[in-house]
Amino acid sequence: MQPSNIVERANALLDAGRAQAAVDLLIDAAKRGHGDALYELALWHVYGTPVPRSFAAARALFEKAGAAGHRGGALTHAVFVAIGAGGPADWGAALNLLDKAAKHDADAARQRELLAAMALTPTGDPASASPIETLATSPTLGVVRGLLTPDECAHIMALSGPRLVPSIVVDSTTGREIPHPIRTSEGTVLGPIQQDLVIHAIDRRIAAATRTRTEQGEPLTVLRYAPGQQYRLHHDCLPGESNQRMMTAIAYLNDDYDGGETQFPSVGVEFRGQTGDMILFANTLADGQVDERSRHAGLPVTRGEKWISTRWIRIHDFDPWGMRPV
Repeated sequence: MQPSNIVERANALLDAGRAQAAVDLLIDAAKRGHGDALYELALWHVYGTPVPRSFAAARALFEKAGAAGHRGGALTHAVFVAIGAGGPADWGAALNLLDKAAKHDADAARQRELLAAMALTPTGDPASASPIETLATSPTLGVVRGLLTPDECAHIMALSGPRLVPSIVVDSTTGREIPHPIRTSEGTVLGPIQQDLVIHAIDRRIAAATRTRTEQGEPLTVLRYAPGQQYRLHHDCLPGESNQRMMTAIAYLNDDYDGGETQFPSVGVEFRGQTGDMILFANTLADGQVDERSRHAGLPVTRGEKWISTRWIRIHDFDPWGMRPV
């Protein structure tokens, strides 16, 4: 039996309400070294269903999946080691794992090239923080020119492209998913399972640029706007949220489009970044309350496609693990 068939059978058992049979099937296959079974069981331990959530168990299973030849297992294991999920964080060890994978995996080799071009400390942090150019002071609004390289922007777009889905919300009355009422775009979230070491290093660079801790940031969200699509005037704070989005960082991944300016009506700013530029702005006041002056809009794109990546920075550390792979 092929590993993929084992995973399909296990998920069919889950759908039929036979959770224990599904778990037993995967555990048996995992013991026999099936890479896909090891990887799927690791994911189940990450999300805590139908087995208990255990990052330590997931980390060990991703490692075994990689050893069994599962490329996703090898690369996800490297990410777990880098971020300290289920065990100690060790950037050097994560790079060694990536080097091993790069010997027979073109994607891993490309990641290694991108990381080698970054000025990083032995812990994976940027060697220096980028300067901020002030655009407005009330609310605080600034830009970091060229935070990302064109190659890094291309990597984010390539990683995100296959995962993009239309922006939706859940209707509070019917409970059904409906088109997002103010954001007409496609997007995805690069959470711990979807990201790679390049994304993790970029997250650390954004944290340094915003003078915050990496753990405060939500996973990178990538959005693509086609002609006519936009993000109408809105605020990034979440209603009733105690761990509020105190800051937003938006990186522009391309510039070969028309329209699509980021507009801040309260200060009369319309910003259109070049490839790799990042704007950052405060969403809250000093007392933690919503700063209504930071309302902003993404104006309609009139030609081409606009790609951006957004990282929302919380007041306190944020748990990124509730997001399923897309």
